[in-house]
Amino acid sequence: MAEVDRLADSAQYGWGHTIDFGPFQKEGLLGKSYLKLAGGLDEWGWWPASLDGMRVADVGCFTGGLSLLMAHRGAEVVYAVDEIPEHLAQCTTLARIFGTDTVRPILQSAFRLRENIQPGSLDLILLSGVLYHLSDMLVGLYAMRELLTAGGLLLIQSSGVDDFAHSYANFGRFCAGRWWQPTGLCLQDMCEFMGFKKPDVRFYDPNNCLARAVPDEAEIPFKRGLNWTFGDIHDARPRSLDSSMLAPAPLDPPR
Repeated sequence: MAEVDRLADSAQYGWGHTIDFGPFQKEGLLGKSYLKLAGGLDEWGWWPASLDGMRVADVGCFTGGLSLLMAHRGAEVVYAVDEIPEHLAQCTTLARIFGTDTVRPILQSAFRLRENIQPGSLDLILLSGVLYHLSDMLVGLYAMRELLTAGGLLLIQSSGVDDFAHSYANFGRFCAGRWWQPTGLCLQDMCEFMGFKKPDVRFYDPNNCLARAVPDEAEIPFKRGLNWTFGDIHDARPRSLDSSMLAPAPLDPPR
């Protein structure tokens, strides 16, 4: 209990996930929302009930509730990733306390994970509570695509706007750490432009959604302007000059 409290006190926003340690329960900033997320994925059949032999990553792990859950479901290795040292320390301690030796903590930005994880080596990536924190959501999605196998799976939890008619992202002014709040259509569009087939997106409450995306074999259509190094930046398909294809924010946006 003393070690857990010390780790909570050292983090700017305290302990992350509510965790039942048996003799005591440590309440967290995010409560048991991670269990609700896992329950939704289970209910919709969006991820395997067994992860036996799979190589997976929990990007934005914080305390590591979902990292340990995936390890418990048989993953061969779980890369627990966070860019905040105090958050990763909580996950590292949690894995030690519960004796979960398949969890491998990585202190790294989502943008630079290829420095730690072999491209094309992951079967599943869980990107929970991360996308809207990224200054560049497109590059973040491409970085995830690069790490996945051809038959891999990206699961995204994100703040969002339940709008599938307009493709835009509100500037979040860093409220609750959000740079962006994309619409459902915007999330689908970004995934498709960054190397995924059109993902399934479902809102489980008015401001939060889950998305399930699988890699597309085709190269991404446009590479110019992306903060990434490519061998060839020529367009893979002609760029449209028809402005009617745009789907901007409505004059009276959804509330």
